[in-house]
Amino acid sequence: MSSDTASSAVLPTRIIFSLLGLASAAGGYLADWNETHVFNPRWTPHAKFHNGQTMSTGLGLGLLTWYYTWRTTNTSTTSGLLDNLLTAALMSSLYWATQVSAILYPGTKWVDDEFKKSHGEPQKRGAPVLLGLSWAAFGLGWYRLTNGGKSVAI
Repeated sequence: MSSDTASSAVLPTRIIFSLLGLASAAGGYLADWNETHVFNPRWTPHAKFHNGQTMSTGLGLGLLTWYYTWRTTNTSTTSGLLDNLLTAALMSSLYWATQVSAILYPGTKWVDDEFKKSHGEPQKRGAPVLLGLSWAAFGLGWYRLTNGGKSVAI
């Protein structure tokens, strides 16, 4: 598969990963830079510290997702391009996987009771969808690059 053909084959995957990277990078700031988190007077400074850590982690993972999605290194072979896309999938899915698992810790809720009516439970619905979309995007790229698994040049 030529380099141009491979780039065309993975363009839909790259667009999806770019949107997922944007969601990871900006999502925490858009969702938390308000009275529910950063400016919540009932939150302790250490709780706010961890919220900042989470927002920064999302930003970092989003930037890494973009990097591995669009980098031109390691793209001369199908296996190299797939390796880049796999790394992008790992980077884009990690933020959403940790959101899904966060509910398993003692005393956690999807949202504080006082904000449930006005804000809903966006992580409960959104994080599993975005996690699944990360791997669906990788699957799409793999399928288009390998002709459904029929031709993998390693």
